[in-house]
Amino acid sequence: MTMQRKLTIGAVTVAVLILGFLWLRWGPSSWEVQITGVTGDGRNVQYRIESVRAGTADTLIFKNADAGFMPPYFKFDSATLQAIASRVTRECPQEVVTMNGYGFRIPWLDMFPNVISIEAPERCRKASTRSDGSDAAT
Repeated sequence: MTMQRKLTIGAVTVAVLILGFLWLRWGPSSWEVQITGVTGDGRNVQYRIESVRAGTADTLIFKNADAGFMPPYFKFDSATLQAIASRVTRECPQEVVTMNGYGFRIPWLDMFPNVISIEAPERCRKASTRSDGSDAAT
């Protein structure tokens, strides 16, 4: 085998490994979960969405941060997504929803997958209305 062929094989191997890592890091993923809580104010404390994997007791914690202009997601709606997660927690705590996002959890690096959307039934996404006519602020 010639030296040029060995270099070509080595370069292709490195390129495949890099692309594989990038896909794992930023490629899309989905998780079937029950949302159990939300934390953070989006300023001093990063938004977090706490959940458990559907049908198990495995805890999954997601970050909910704007990706800005970083391709391929261009996410700018983390506050809206946090409000949806909060309503799902309040209105349908036992409902299984699909969290779409990218990334993976590495505890010792303090890495969390970033949520880009939540697929939940419309009844869980809407705020409840009081049928007795009373005002919630009073």
